[in-house]
Amino acid sequence: MKKRILFTTLILTFSIVSPVIFCTYQHAQASYNLYDGKLILNGFVKEMWYIRTSMQDREKAFHDSMLDYANTSALFEALYTLKEEGDLTVRLFGGVKAWWEKSPMFDDELERSIPHRARKDYVHPRSFDDDMLTEAYVHIIKGPWELRVGKQIVIWGQLDMQRVADVVNPLDLRKGVPGVDTWEEIKQGIWMIRLLYTSQLPGNLLFEAIFNPGDFRNFQLPYEGTHYGAYGHVANPFGVDYGITHWLFEKMRRDAPGWRLSKNYEFGLKVRGFFWNVDWTLMYYDSLSDSPVSNPRRVGDFSFKYIQAAIGGGVPEDWPDAKVFWYKRFRVVGGTAQTYIQPLWSTVWRMEWAYQIGVPLNKGTGGESGGVYAWTRRDIVAFAVAVSKYLDIPKFTQSRIATGRQMSITLTYAWDKVLNHDHDLVLGETNHAYDHSVNDQISLFLQQEMFNSTIWFTFNGYYHFHTGKWMAVPTFTYIFPGIHWRADLGYAAFGGAKAKHVSHASATRDSIILRLRYEF
Repeated sequence: MKKRILFTTLILTFSIVSPVIFCTYQHAQASYNLYDGKLILNGFVKEMWYIRTSMQDREKAFHDSMLDYANTSALFEALYTLKEEGDLTVRLFGGVKAWWEKSPMFDDELERSIPHRARKDYVHPRSFDDDMLTEAYVHIIKGPWELRVGKQIVIWGQLDMQRVADVVNPLDLRKGVPGVDTWEEIKQGIWMIRLLYTSQLPGNLLFEAIFNPGDFRNFQLPYEGTHYGAYGHVANPFGVDYGITHWLFEKMRRDAPGWRLSKNYEFGLKVRGFFWNVDWTLMYYDSLSDSPVSNPRRVGDFSFKYIQAAIGGGVPEDWPDAKVFWYKRFRVVGGTAQTYIQPLWSTVWRMEWAYQIGVPLNKGTGGESGGVYAWTRRDIVAFAVAVSKYLDIPKFTQSRIATGRQMSITLTYAWDKVLNHDHDLVLGETNHAYDHSVNDQISLFLQQEMFNSTIWFTFNGYYHFHTGKWMAVPTFTYIFPGIHWRADLGYAAFGGAKAKHVSHASATRDSIILRLRYEF
């Protein structure tokens, strides 16, 4: 029973990587300039719906309709130039976001399937600093020096989806995923000090240092019963107020250390240069892992406490103070590279790599998350390479449909390997098939502008070689006259075999995607 219940933790983890993570769109190049350009405002308002086209019979008990997600969201950013004199510039930047998730209002069964303790936070932001404030910092430029102090979002990677070298900000995947939503919506800003120096050395080396004095934020996982979360019939088979997923992940949140100046510091170093037509970076980052490991002495009893209460028709009212989950420190060395190779079919190549040192992992009998008996550390090596090209297709590119626009295509291969692997390592959360030290996948992005760029067609998909999981998302975007309004119609399809310890949580979540947005 413990194995079955704890295994639901994997389901939620994989529901965040299986949804429509490749539905990329272009941003409008619009903004408002006020006070002679000293104040620049931009952002968007977006309405997004998922309408399910398939649903398991057991899941229908948790739904009155096929509408699974109906979210109104907005992002507002402001950049104000406080001083600009000689080689000194002082700017203030701030960003805020908000949302209203309406699907529980339309569906009574869906509302009841979401734990009441999480429902309010799912429908509206829970607090200003945690959910609404994306960034707030002062930016000082003095000659070759730049200093940014405050809450910030940092992007160190060069690929759109594969977070190999992009290690600074943890993700919040409760209501969105990369590609569908902007980084400002799904990355959690961190209070930090960021220093940059542009040198006169060969290659115009740019040096960067980051110091976070203790603002720890853990990886945010979707709430059970929601579109991105665990299925209600799996997370809550007893039909009580909330399921085991909420019991476990709420404890993860409570066990996260939060602000601790003495132990939660994080720091990183990066250098960027340009040599031999290659734009490259090297980086080092030392931080706490934003995903925890289970305390082997307590996780079993903690889960069993829920089971006992649920069998009796209720749920535990209080989370114990004793630590059930630990957030351990690890380090990352990595880098990126990007270049254009004209002799090789005029392609653009981008690559990221990382060597993760001392990654904390649990050990469970046979690799089962329900049989955890220890935790350990392993090194993990990972890389991703992407090749992009514009294609001129005979008889199509110059047709009335394409109207002279070439097709853009990007193919990405990602690979990672756990060193010193053994079959008791619990790796399901990382998409590794049972007893496989290697996980790899291939993804495809294709985009074609049509009818004088009023309609864009986009296709995204991936395939995991070891688990057999796949996804395909075709999308049409209509660009309204002007530069502000855009509408999307898409379809997300999922499939693939189930591998041991790896759940394909979105396998029956095929959905129609509807999105309307105003960007400025």
